[in-house]
Amino acid sequence: MTSIPPTICPYCGSKELIRTVPEKDPFNVMVICHSCQRVISPDTAGPSGKTTSAVRAIAEKAIQVSLSSGKLHGIKYYHTEINKLPDTKSSLQQSKETVEALLQARGLSSAVKKPSRNGCVIALIIILLIIASVIYFYTRR
Repeated sequence: MTSIPPTICPYCGSKELIRTVPEKDPFNVMVICHSCQRVISPDTAGPSGKTTSAVRAIAEKAIQVSLSSGKLHGIKYYHTEINKLPDTKSSLQQSKETVEALLQARGLSSAVKKPSRNGCVIALIIILLIIASVIYFYTRR
Protein backbone atom coordinates (compact mmCIF):
# COMPACT_ATOMS: atom_id res chain seq x y z
CA MET A 1 0.00 0.00 0.00
CA THR A 2 1.52 3.29 -1.08
CA SER A 3 0.56 6.50 0.58
CA ILE A 4 0.90 10.02 -0.73
CA PRO A 5 3.78 11.81 0.96
CA PRO A 6 2.95 15.08 2.71
CA THR A 7 3.68 18.38 0.96
CA ILE A 8 3.73 20.70 3.99
CA CYS A 9 5.42 20.14 7.34
CA PRO A 10 2.72 19.90 10.05
CA TYR A 11 5.18 21.17 12.67
CA CYS A 12 6.56 24.36 11.12
CA GLY A 13 4.52 24.81 7.92
CA SER A 14 7.54 24.69 5.61
CA LYS A 15 7.18 23.36 2.07
CA GLU A 16 10.83 22.30 1.80
CA LEU A 17 10.67 18.56 2.40
CA ILE A 18 13.42 16.04 1.76
CA ARG A 19 12.85 12.38 0.93
CA THR A 20 15.52 10.09 2.34
CA VAL A 21 16.09 6.37 1.96
CA PRO A 22 17.65 4.68 5.01
CA GLU A 23 20.58 2.35 4.31
CA LYS A 24 19.28 -0.50 6.46
CA ASP A 25 15.69 -0.44 5.17
CA PRO A 26 15.55 0.95 1.61
CA PHE A 27 11.81 0.30 1.27
CA ASN A 28 11.00 2.58 4.21
CA VAL A 29 11.31 6.05 2.66
CA MET A 30 11.34 8.86 5.22
CA VAL A 31 10.22 12.43 4.59
CA ILE A 32 12.12 15.04 6.60
CA CYS A 33 11.40 18.75 6.89
CA HIS A 34 14.39 20.81 5.74
CA SER A 35 13.83 23.65 8.22
CA CYS A 36 12.90 21.85 11.46
CA GLN A 37 14.60 18.48 10.68
CA ARG A 38 11.64 16.39 11.86
CA VAL A 39 10.47 13.09 10.42
CA ILE A 40 7.04 13.44 8.84
CA SER A 41 4.85 10.41 8.37
CA PRO A 42 1.99 10.43 5.84
CA ASP A 43 -0.60 10.13 8.58
CA THR A 44 0.70 13.04 10.65
CA ALA A 45 -2.60 14.63 11.42
CA GLY A 46 -2.07 14.15 15.14
CA PRO A 47 -3.51 16.16 17.95
CA SER A 48 -3.21 19.89 17.80
CA GLY A 49 -2.48 22.65 20.24
CA LYS A 50 -0.84 22.02 23.58
CA THR A 51 -0.36 18.30 23.06
CA THR A 52 1.57 18.76 19.83
CA SER A 53 3.86 21.37 21.34
CA ALA A 54 4.34 19.19 24.44
CA VAL A 55 5.26 16.19 22.30
CA ARG A 56 7.73 18.34 20.35
CA ALA A 57 9.29 19.60 23.57
CA ILE A 58 9.53 16.06 24.94
CA ALA A 59 11.15 14.85 21.71
CA GLU A 60 13.71 17.67 21.81
CA LYS A 61 14.51 16.98 25.45
CA ALA A 62 14.77 13.23 24.74
CA ILE A 63 17.35 13.93 22.03
CA GLN A 64 19.35 16.11 24.43
CA VAL A 65 19.17 13.43 27.14
CA SER A 66 20.25 10.79 24.61
CA LEU A 67 23.25 12.85 23.56
CA SER A 68 24.38 13.59 27.11
CA SER A 69 23.48 10.42 29.03
CA GLY A 70 22.95 7.74 26.40
CA LYS A 71 20.19 6.32 24.27
CA LEU A 72 18.69 4.22 27.07
CA HIS A 73 18.13 7.27 29.27
CA GLY A 74 16.64 9.19 26.33
CA ILE A 75 14.19 6.39 25.57
CA LYS A 76 13.23 6.11 29.25
CA TYR A 77 12.66 9.88 29.47
CA TYR A 78 10.59 9.94 26.28
CA HIS A 79 8.49 6.95 27.37
CA THR A 80 7.67 8.29 30.84
CA GLU A 81 6.92 11.83 29.67
CA ILE A 82 4.73 10.77 26.71
CA ASN A 83 2.71 8.48 28.97
CA LYS A 84 2.10 11.38 31.37
CA LEU A 85 0.26 13.27 28.63
CA PRO A 86 -3.48 12.66 28.30
CA ASP A 87 -4.63 10.59 25.30
CA THR A 88 -1.07 9.74 24.22
CA LYS A 89 -0.07 6.29 25.39
CA SER A 90 3.02 4.70 23.94
CA SER A 91 4.61 1.31 24.44
CA LEU A 92 8.28 1.01 25.22
CA GLN A 93 8.93 -0.39 21.74
CA GLN A 94 7.20 2.60 20.11
CA SER A 95 9.20 4.98 22.28
CA LYS A 96 12.44 3.24 21.30
CA GLU A 97 11.59 3.41 17.60
CA THR A 98 10.59 7.08 17.86
CA VAL A 99 13.78 8.15 19.63
CA GLU A 100 15.94 6.14 17.22
CA ALA A 101 14.10 7.67 14.24
CA LEU A 102 14.59 11.18 15.64
CA LEU A 103 18.30 10.58 16.15
CA GLN A 104 18.69 8.96 12.73
CA ALA A 105 16.78 11.74 10.95
CA ARG A 106 19.07 14.37 12.42
CA GLY A 107 22.21 12.33 11.79
CA LEU A 108 23.02 12.04 15.48
CA SER A 109 23.06 8.24 15.79
CA SER A 110 26.85 8.10 15.96
CA ALA A 111 27.03 11.04 18.40
CA VAL A 112 25.08 9.23 21.13
CA LYS A 113 27.19 8.41 24.17
CA LYS A 114 28.19 4.75 24.27
CA PRO A 115 27.87 2.81 27.53
CA SER A 116 31.05 2.79 29.59
CA ARG A 117 32.93 -0.38 30.41
CA ASN A 118 34.19 0.78 33.80
CA GLY A 119 32.35 -2.04 35.58
CA CYS A 120 34.82 -4.63 34.28
CA VAL A 121 37.80 -2.49 35.23
CA ILE A 122 36.50 -1.94 38.77
CA ALA A 123 35.80 -5.67 39.23
CA LEU A 124 39.32 -6.50 38.01
CA ILE A 125 40.89 -4.01 40.44
CA ILE A 126 38.89 -5.45 43.36
CA ILE A 127 39.95 -9.00 42.47
CA LEU A 128 43.60 -7.91 42.26
CA LEU A 129 43.35 -6.19 45.66
CA ILE A 130 41.87 -9.33 47.22
CA ILE A 131 44.64 -11.49 45.75
CA ALA A 132 47.30 -9.03 46.90
CA SER A 133 45.90 -8.91 50.44
CA VAL A 134 45.70 -12.73 50.65
CA ILE A 135 49.33 -13.03 49.52
CA TYR A 136 50.40 -10.33 51.98
CA PHE A 137 48.69 -11.94 54.99
CA TYR A 138 49.99 -15.46 54.19
CA THR A 139 53.57 -14.26 53.78
CA ARG A 140 53.48 -12.30 57.07
CA ARG A 141 52.74 -15.40 59.21
